[in-house]
Amino acid sequence: MSNPVSRLWRAMPGASRRTRRIWVVLAFVGFPLVNVGYAALVEPGWLSRTIWAPIVIVLFGATLAGVFAIYGYARDRASMDAALDEREQRIRDQAWIHAYGFLSVVVVAVVAILALVTSFVGPVTIGMEVIGPVGISLALYLPILPSAMLAWTEPDIPADDADEPRQTTAASRDA
Repeated sequence: MSNPVSRLWRAMPGASRRTRRIWVVLAFVGFPLVNVGYAALVEPGWLSRTIWAPIVIVLFGATLAGVFAIYGYARDRASMDAALDEREQRIRDQAWIHAYGFLSVVVVAVVAILALVTSFVGPVTIGMEVIGPVGISLALYLPILPSAMLAWTEPDIPADDADEPRQTTAASRDA
């Protein structure tokens, strides 16, 4: 009987692009849904904390499973000091460029939203109820961002026999 975690770790390097993208979405959606769900459902009193607790466990578990799967796919290839061939270095460099381009867009969007809110509504007070989840998000997502972008953008590995189309002839069917 094998451990499901080690099975996932061993299976990830050969995962299809679709599977990798599902894991990336799980990694990046679970924790934000925990925070949004708490603010929208639990704080106003629409949902009890007893009911919310298992939902949090499932959502954060999805985030952790996604992070683990992404690291299982990228292994050392997203690291800048990994020994890679030229093609792999190009793919890694593109993943880093896309990752931090995405991060730049997110930072600019957050600053723009804060600027608009302060312009039309007034001063914004940011307390620990916002800083805590933002700090956890930064600690969780910044290190994995290049690996996640690598998992998202890297093309599937072509199968060896995909280059040669299969032809069925009467002679090959009889053999």
